[in-house]
Amino acid sequence: MANCRAEYACPTVMANKHHHRTRACIRRQARNRGLAEDLAVIHGDFADYLRARGYAPFSVDFYERHLVRMACWLRAYQRGPALHELTRQAIPRLLAKALPHCCPKTKRKYYRAVVHWLRFKGRYSEPIDRPWVPWLNDYLQFLQTHRGVGQSTLEANETNAKAFMEHQFGARRANWSQVKPADIWSFARHRIRGVKPITGKHRLGCVRRFLRFVHLKGACMPQLAAAIPRIAVYGGGSRRPEVLTQQQRRRLLASFRRTTLEGKRDYAMTLCMLDLGLRGGEVIGLRLQDIDWRTGRLTVRVTKTGRGRQLPLPAHVLEALGDYVRVGRPQNFPSDHVFLRHFRRRGYPVSRGVLQGVVRLAYRRCAFPPGWAGTHRLRHTFASRLYQSGVDMKPIADLLGHQHLDSTNIYTQVDMRALRQVAQRWPWQV
Repeated sequence: MANCRAEYACPTVMANKHHHRTRACIRRQARNRGLAEDLAVIHGDFADYLRARGYAPFSVDFYERHLVRMACWLRAYQRGPALHELTRQAIPRLLAKALPHCCPKTKRKYYRAVVHWLRFKGRYSEPIDRPWVPWLNDYLQFLQTHRGVGQSTLEANETNAKAFMEHQFGARRANWSQVKPADIWSFARHRIRGVKPITGKHRLGCVRRFLRFVHLKGACMPQLAAAIPRIAVYGGGSRRPEVLTQQQRRRLLASFRRTTLEGKRDYAMTLCMLDLGLRGGEVIGLRLQDIDWRTGRLTVRVTKTGRGRQLPLPAHVLEALGDYVRVGRPQNFPSDHVFLRHFRRRGYPVSRGVLQGVVRLAYRRCAFPPGWAGTHRLRHTFASRLYQSGVDMKPIADLLGHQHLDSTNIYTQVDMRALRQVAQRWPWQV
């Protein structure tokens, strides 16, 4: 014991211990300082980079959140590279270490966030340009200019069209005269292997639209697009969602606690979908300047159809929006979005996940069927109520923002229970 005390009292030993503690403290401070710098860039220049590329606010918030988590993990993992030192080759190994027990879907979310970060930093080295890349660029330009598709739809079409071109031509020049239906079937089997039918249908649909574009340019025969197999999706994936009855609608609106600030917000968001027919993305994208309080009109900005619209605000919807904006909405925040968060990330715009969670919890409070979870059911309910009231299809399409009546037909449903009540008995029935 005396030797131990003497050892600890030795000035050399004490100096070494102090030196190691000082170095550890310096490393810890450097990590904290580096993390603060990374977070400042993520919430600043990186967010501005995504907005300049046309990403929606909820997408920007999505990528910010995933990058912040990745930056924190990288700083805690001392032997790994920092976020600003990350390379494309290190992404698979990084995700395997950071997310060892996560499902592939979660890993893909983080992968997309890191890829956007590398592109922002200019360190995402694209593969060697293929001779067929101009075909892909022309197709994407066509979708943006003439179809007005959103960013997520554009990325899905790019991914699947690129997969087809890579599978068919590889590093060769695109020679469409040599493409046969057997090649199309071979690619289809490879592309849909191991995925759900609804996913396979979506992937092959993107390739079919790309081949139609190639035919439009006169490079191939229409039989190539027709050779893409069509996948039948049975069950819930192809059914129209069951709409709310009048009683269910009243129960849903009564389930929100409008005495709380968050309850006022949730009630107003639900009314926008249920009585205005807005999409979930249109609700979270509403700005304060989009509401004309004097005339009672709402301006819906350009959406995935490439067109905006103006909607009249019913008195009860205008009152709910005014009550939330005046009383419930957090003040003194730079965001001009109508609906903001109240607890975590207070003052930030509401994300799609928050909106879906609000509606899902309301379904549970009302004891609706367990399979009810989405927000689009409310939009279907709005269109079906108008159709059952005798409104023509064209005004319904204008209110929903549809370009084609075929799209509106999916939303309109007939009340079969009411039809059974008015049905006449057959002459031989007594």
